[in-house]
Amino acid sequence: MALRNVLMFSRKFSSVASSNISLKGIFIPLTTPFNENQEICFDSLGSNLKKYEELSISVAGSNGEGPYLNPDERVSIVKFVRQNSSKIVIGGSTLEATHATCALTTEMMNAGADAVLVMPPFYFKKRMTEEAVATHYTTIAESCGSPIVIYNMPMVTGIDISTNSLAKLAQHPLIRGVKDSDIRKCAMTVQDTRGLNFDVLIGSAGYLLGALLNGCSGGINGLAGLLGNELCNFYNCFQEGKIKEASTIQRRLSKLDILLLSQLGVPALKAAMDMMGLVGGTCRKPMCPSTEADKVIIRKYLQEAEVLL
Repeated sequence: MALRNVLMFSRKFSSVASSNISLKGIFIPLTTPFNENQEICFDSLGSNLKKYEELSISVAGSNGEGPYLNPDERVSIVKFVRQNSSKIVIGGSTLEATHATCALTTEMMNAGADAVLVMPPFYFKKRMTEEAVATHYTTIAESCGSPIVIYNMPMVTGIDISTNSLAKLAQHPLIRGVKDSDIRKCAMTVQDTRGLNFDVLIGSAGYLLGALLNGCSGGINGLAGLLGNELCNFYNCFQEGKIKEASTIQRRLSKLDILLLSQLGVPALKAAMDMMGLVGGTCRKPMCPSTEADKVIIRKYLQEAEVLL
């Protein structure tokens, strides 16, 4: 089947959820706190949520250690967050098989998710043609009636969804956006999807100002887990045309975002959260926590960014 046939759906296909949801602004990719038995600690999760009241939320993604959570755990987190937040909730429903992803997506929507974030299947990456990837996403959207945010993360999947494919998928009324950390691709996708109900979200806060200037709707940024208020203030400055103020915030936070999250990853984010009065805690095995040497570096980064004394 040709790709054009895969994407020949009725433009009348619609959903109340898809027409009402807004993907503009800053989303926090929620970390998942674990107790000493490696089980999800919902008390700690609730404590963190109280400090994220202004932020929309993405759960069970990369920073949430989604690959280490089973489907039931992912659904339980969505349900808990929905019960404790009135903001938009995006659930990470990435699984390898389309059938399994559809099942998890349906459960997440029933638990209160407003949309789902889905990577392309990548175990058999050599077989993941443009047609296969398109079929995966359109099948999920049409089977579940759920707004879909495509998660393009080639450094993990080895699959880089082309701007051409994204532009075609964006024509589906339930494929509502893409998360990508490649600012050049984000800018091109904004242009290619202009006029469609499709939001482009940057994955790195280090490039957030450039992304917004190029027309992106916002970001799903790990740094929001530490500095949610700062990023909300930054976004509001941009929306109000206060570009100089936004630039000042961006310069201060860019180094922290790139060095902390890009180089040291989830363990560093959790260690920084502990230093900032949030609950980071340990990672789920086999991921190791930050070393004491790393913690010295993390503290230095936080102090240089003037967010920790």
